[in-house]
Amino acid sequence: MKQILPALLIGTALLGVQQARTVHAQAASTPKVYELRIYTATAGRLADLESLIGNQGLRTFAKHGIQNVFDGTVLEGAPIDGADASNMLVCIVAHKDRANAEKDWTDFEADRIWKNALAKAETNGPLLSKPTASLLLDTTDFSPALESPTPASAPTRIFELRKYNTGPERLQTTVDEFQQGLGAILVDVGMKPVIYWTADNRSSFVYLIAHKDRETARASWAAFGPKFRPFMAEFNARQVSTTAPPSDSNTPPRRRTPDDNRFLVPTAFSPIR
Repeated sequence: MKQILPALLIGTALLGVQQARTVHAQAASTPKVYELRIYTATAGRLADLESLIGNQGLRTFAKHGIQNVFDGTVLEGAPIDGADASNMLVCIVAHKDRANAEKDWTDFEADRIWKNALAKAETNGPLLSKPTASLLLDTTDFSPALESPTPASAPTRIFELRKYNTGPERLQTTVDEFQQGLGAILVDVGMKPVIYWTADNRSSFVYLIAHKDRETARASWAAFGPKFRPFMAEFNARQVSTTAPPSDSNTPPRRRTPDDNRFLVPTAFSPIR
């Protein structure tokens, strides 16, 4: 795969950003737009990548209006990750608004101090094995307020980033499921939703949740199932009573099989830990 070294943190995926539908746009008073970025380090270079971003990267973020929200390495990857999981750094950042998102990365890329730091870090070879994956995100109306930075004395939690690749056809239904009950069930079984988003391109529903540790996460998901099934039976019954079944046999099923979920360990420089 052709490597795009100068584009380590370039927001190339920000070009041609579509405006989000009202259902998943942030309120006008809080137009902040988030961005999920997944970096895949060259084998053996993850620590170098963390050092670069955790030091000069964060300073350059702040200089150009990019808010660092969460950073984590992968404890358990998604099936689609394969061997790349152990080399991934997952970052969530925020921009003042959609109009500034592309400009933020343009300014970042042109920053002389950043360019020098990147060049020095890549003296012995490229840090990345593939281009950065980027996805703009809008918070939902029912998303919790963003946590304050975690105190240094607080225990480090395990996080779970779940990305449901619904496609535009099924996005609204998934939003409704969480708004009308699934979000409350997550809390009821001991999980802590950090934030809910919809992808700006309407491809997916994304959320970040916190667990005390991996064993607690297993117990929470085990408790989730018995509550999930009756809720979905009731939800589906309401849908059937108000919506005719799809006439096109090629329409994908309403329920999706998540294939993009990861357990993450926050880095030392992650504001939320």
